[in-house]
Amino acid sequence: MSRSTNDATELTRFDSSDSGGVSIGDPTAGSSDSLRLMKRDHSSEYQLRHDYTIMKTSQSTTSVGTPSKEIEMSLENDADNYPASCSSEYYITRKDFGKPEPQLANVLKEFYWKELVYAKDMRLVNESFFNKIRDHVADCRFLQELFGSLKEFAPIHQPFIDALKESMNEPDDVKAATVAPVLLATVHNLTPLYQSLVQNFPIYISALDQLYRSRIPFRTIMSKFESSKECYIQVNWLLLKILNRLINWQPVLARIIEIQLSDGGNETELTAFRVAMDKIIEFAKKTKATRTSLEEYIHVLQVERDTGLVGVLTHPNRKILRVGFVLRSARRAPCSRVMVLCTDRILFGHRGANLDGNFFTVHAEFKLKGMMIDEGDTYKVMDGEKDVITLHNADISIVFAAPDRASWIEDITEAIKNAARAKIDLPSLVMERKEENDIDMTKVLLPEESPVSKMSPLQICWYRKCSFGRKDVNKMITNTMCGYLKRKLRNSAGWQELWVVMCCHTLYFYRNHNDQEPLAHLSLMDYGVGLPTVADNINNHENCFKLFYGSHTYFFRTESYYFFERWVDSIFQAAISRDSLDVVTALALRI
Repeated sequence: MSRSTNDATELTRFDSSDSGGVSIGDPTAGSSDSLRLMKRDHSSEYQLRHDYTIMKTSQSTTSVGTPSKEIEMSLENDADNYPASCSSEYYITRKDFGKPEPQLANVLKEFYWKELVYAKDMRLVNESFFNKIRDHVADCRFLQELFGSLKEFAPIHQPFIDALKESMNEPDDVKAATVAPVLLATVHNLTPLYQSLVQNFPIYISALDQLYRSRIPFRTIMSKFESSKECYIQVNWLLLKILNRLINWQPVLARIIEIQLSDGGNETELTAFRVAMDKIIEFAKKTKATRTSLEEYIHVLQVERDTGLVGVLTHPNRKILRVGFVLRSARRAPCSRVMVLCTDRILFGHRGANLDGNFFTVHAEFKLKGMMIDEGDTYKVMDGEKDVITLHNADISIVFAAPDRASWIEDITEAIKNAARAKIDLPSLVMERKEENDIDMTKVLLPEESPVSKMSPLQICWYRKCSFGRKDVNKMITNTMCGYLKRKLRNSAGWQELWVVMCCHTLYFYRNHNDQEPLAHLSLMDYGVGLPTVADNINNHENCFKLFYGSHTYFFRTESYYFFERWVDSIFQAAISRDSLDVVTALALRI
């Protein structure tokens, strides 16, 4: 793949008086393997190289442009031209042609695109969802208050969206002047509203959950809405995404301020950006604990729906640390299971919808208090499986294999320590326990073999054979990206331009930003991201990256290096795989 910016490392030799580079094998250091770092005057080095290139071009070519033999011989014997003091001293230097600096136009375009998505999310909740449940929430004061509060945000946000749109068609030197004052006024007016919303949001989410559990007609309407094409993520996550709107302005504002400082922008505009940033940072600090608790609470509600343990997992002193796919030992052969690691116990479940339509059924639970953990197959019962973990106490032993064993071991070890220090025992979660060999799979209602159109993180973990941790939950809403990408499949000939929205570790594809329903979506969990190789045959295209998982490969192009870097970084965080970023891409982005 061709790139507008190159980053290479070359081996060059310099006089010992010229500071810079990494010295390898310096004889004066007393060891041929010693290294020493020195600073270099890059401007002087560039001038020397430039002069040498001009001299070489003007003097070393014949009439047909071929180097003369004299110059070729002098280049071959170049080592003899260096002083004796540095004849054995080599320097590794980075030829840095410089990665393009972010342009204000690109950052504001990203800002504008994200605001379009947030505005559409607000309409989806305030209009589409509310119109369907209006009659069912008429007697619920908290939900009436929630939707009433959300309707106050749109008029305040709209002037800022209009200012961003206006800046798209303006010269670069006046873009900041258009956006800065409107941004500051918007942040000033929105901060107290969001502060109040965050304080009351736990009550709103609890009221919505209580209504979902207690009223079958409301549950039916909400489930039908969530399964519709226009509702691309579940309602709880959609509400939480709206709640974090100001928080997601932070990284964009940081890039704007950095550009203004480097370009020597107008002091008035820079001050407006800084004051707005300070207000958002203060708001983020005050609400961080509440927002984190809300993210984890909504994740617990989702796991409850997946496993049929509605109203059981939600306990003030219980948190879910990790969920995912494991292979658990059984009498005949290792069995595929889902595992839910809580702060006080471990749950095992099998795939199969019960009469309530749950995707998984939990059949076993084990307390962590008094457990010990061993790395490996202590009892040799896993038939040579790799990544095996053994848990045991005086009464029972649990042996299972997990593809991402390191993450499981880290979380289980911490949970065991905390369980040992706990002063109270939380109530049991599974009333009827069945051992692995007692499960009659002939009486289990299995879902279709192909994944459903919309899947929760636990369901995706089942198919991708991976896990989903507490830290990943906290990134579901804060790690977002959107914009136009050109997509190409491995076997297709051309590129297709699509509007792409990334949220909740998933890419959603639209024809354009005005479309209400996505054409398709792609979960990023356990996907790899990297640069196209020679074998991919992606030639004459810059700013390309690819996503791959197993035999599936997708290629994408961005309009500039700025968006290339933003997309790859966001997808890397969303993939939550330890091996999701290849070495070449990591070096190219300096991650």
